[in-house]
This record gives sequence, C-alpha cells and structure tokens, in this order.
Amino acid sequence: MLAKRITNVLKYLVPLVIAFFIGRVIYDNWQEVSGAAWSFRPLELFASFLLTGWWFVARPPVWAYILDHFGHKLTFLQSFEVVRKGELSRYVPGTIWQYLSRIYLAGLYSVPAHATIATTLVETVMLVLASMIPALWFLPETLPALNRYHRFALWMIPVLACVLIHPKVLNFWARILSSRLSQPYEPLRIHWRAMAGIWLFFLLSWLIFGLSVALFVRGVIDTPWATVPRLVSDHALAWLVGMLSMIAPAGMGVRDGMFGLLVSQRMPLGTAMTVAVGVRLWLTVAELAWTFGVLWFLRRREARLENRSP
Repeated sequence: MLAKRITNVLKYLVPLVIAFFIGRVIYDNWQEVSGAAWSFRPLELFASFLLTGWWFVARPPVWAYILDHFGHKLTFLQSFEVVRKGELSRYVPGTIWQYLSRIYLAGLYSVPAHATIATTLVETVMLVLASMIPALWFLPETLPALNRYHRFALWMIPVLACVLIHPKVLNFWARILSSRLSQPYEPLRIHWRAMAGIWLFFLLSWLIFGLSVALFVRGVIDTPWATVPRLVSDHALAWLVGMLSMIAPAGMGVRDGMFGLLVSQRMPLGTAMTVAVGVRLWLTVAELAWTFGVLWFLRRREARLENRSP
C-alpha cells in the first residue's frame, strides 16, 4: 500500500520537477536562447505537420487489423475513434488511463476487454521494438563507452523482434496476462509474416514521425540538413526512455528533458531545452488537429452516405 502511494505521488511529482529544471535551464540561459539563430520556415513546418498525420492517422487501422485476427472487426472510423480518443487520455497522470479508455471505447462496439488488452499489448511491444533501431542508430555518439556494443545491438534488435513478435510467443504472454487479469484467453490467429510486416510498418512510421520532428526543428531554428538523421534518432530514443519510465503521463518531462539533453550535443543547452518544449507543444497541437479533424471528416462523410441511402 505504501509503495503504491509513493508511486502515485511520483507520477505527479517527477514531471513537475523535470519541468521546473527545464524551465530553470531556459531561464538561466535566456540571453543565449534569445540570441540563437531562430527562424521561421513555413514550408518545412507545413511538411512537418503533414508527416505527423502518418503517425496519428495510419496507426489505428493497423490496430484494427490485429484486432481482426482476434475475431473482432471494426470500421476505420470506429478504430480511429477508439485509438485516438484513448491515447488522448494518456495526458492524465497514471499510465493506466489510456489503456482503460481504449478498453471502454472498444467495448462500445462490442469488443471484449480481453481482446482489447491483447491487441494493445501486441501493438505496444511492436512499437517499442521498432523504435529501438532509430533510437540506437547513433549510440556511439550518444554514449561513446558503448561503442563496442553498437553493431551487435543493431544486429540483435531485428533478431529479438523476430522472436518476440512471433504469434506463439505473444500468445504465451497473452495467456499469462489474461490469467492475471481474470479475463478469458483468446489466441491471436495471424501468420508470422504478417506480424513481421506490421513491425516493418511501425519501423517506417518511426522514421516518418522522426522526420516530422526534425523538420519542425529546422522550421524554427537554423539547423543543417546533415543533423536530420540524428534528430530522428534523438526523438526515438527520447520516446523510448519516456515510455520505459512508466511514471510521467505521455512521457511529459522525462521525454522532453531527454530530447533536450540529446539535442544539446549539437547546440547550447538552453536552446536545446527550448526546442524540446517546442516539439512537445507542436506534437500536441498536431495530435489534437489530426484527431478531431479526421473524426469530423469521417462523421460528416458517414452522415452524407446515410442521407443518400434509400
């Protein structure tokens, strides 16, 4: 009971403490921040916004594809509403809310809780495994002491992914999780090659999402094109650290601080932290815009189709 209370306090306290230190770094280095080579490139900002759409719009049907192999079919509108609305609740302190929201929203379409839990587990595992390749691509520059393990890690990640995303392995863990949560067990019926294809899709998604972040950075501050691959890697590594921290809602504070520290290897610390805060705000605005914009479009189209039907 005491450990649970401490964890709940940390979920609120850690993001606040990290946000305070990020703000303090920016404040202490304001002269340097205000004198940075800030810019405004509308074309690159527009391209950045468009690319974020891949991450926010293309992922829900992939989750629906996995769910279909558990015997439950959703339309694009239904899967989009379940995933996107569910993920918005991750900003509430406590990592459980986005999963509970998805279970509740999927239940509105008669999807049982155990199927939503299993498919979300599969999706999360593959997202994490796919993020590792771009995250560790520049490992020798980020942590020179780990240079000797760099090539080994990059070779082992695909091998590890091939093992962990195998349907038999995922069904093994799904069976254990179902037992722990007192939920009925329902096996995933999908070919391994289809799972490998989904993993490659998520890997491509990480590269596109990272590119959108890099274009945003270039859109607000003078940054050479040569740094774009490194920014893609920095973003994936910061997301991975925030995800594994399991404390801050949506990785707030942890992810931003890590991204700022990584970027500070190529620009002053205060400026890097300011850029990290800007990335957080930009992605939040993009997520809200794509979520409610697409929902409005899909519902309007659905209403038009219903009006046309005899």
